[in-house]
Amino acid sequence: MAKRQTAKIANSDLLNGKKLYLERARDTLPYLVRQAKAGQTIYYSDLAEEVGIPNPRNLNYVLGSIGDALITLGRSTKTEIPPIQCVVVNKSTGLPGEGIGWFISPTDFSKLNKTQKQKVVSAQLAKIFTFQDWDWVLDELGLEPITADIEEEVKIAKSRKGGGESIS
Repeated sequence: MAKRQTAKIANSDLLNGKKLYLERARDTLPYLVRQAKAGQTIYYSDLAEEVGIPNPRNLNYVLGSIGDALITLGRSTKTEIPPIQCVVVNKSTGLPGEGIGWFISPTDFSKLNKTQKQKVVSAQLAKIFTFQDWDWVLDELGLEPITADIEEEVKIAKSRKGGGESIS
C-alpha cells in the first residue's frame, strides 16, 4: 500500500509544480525519452547521476509524478501513453521498483514472482520502445528533448585504448 501512496502523493502537475521532486521530474523525463527512443533501460543509479540526484532512492516521487503526468495527458488527449518510467531498473534484478505496479498491473505487482514481473515489464517495454510520439509528449508538457553532444562522445571513444577489432 505504501507504493500506491507514493504514486498518489506524486502530483502530476509538471508544468507548474514548485516542489523539488516536480522540478526533478521535469529534468528527468527527457532522459527517459532518450532511453525509450534508444530502446534501452537505465539503472536507477545511472539516471540519478545524470540528472544530479544524489541518492537514487529519491527517484520514487520523481518517477511517480512522471507516471501521473502521462496518465493525465493520455486521458486529456485520448492517447495511450505507455509508462515510460519502466525503463528505469534495478541493477541486481533488472526490474523497476515495486511502485511501478501502480501504473502497469491490474493485480498486485509486488505479489508476482520474478518471472511474472519480467513478463509484465517486458510487455510494457515493448510498448515504450515502439511508441512513436515521445517528442509530442515532451512538447505537450513544455519540455525539451535531450540533445546529444556527439563531438564529446567521439572524443571519449577515441581516447580509449584497445577493445576494438583490428585487422592483421
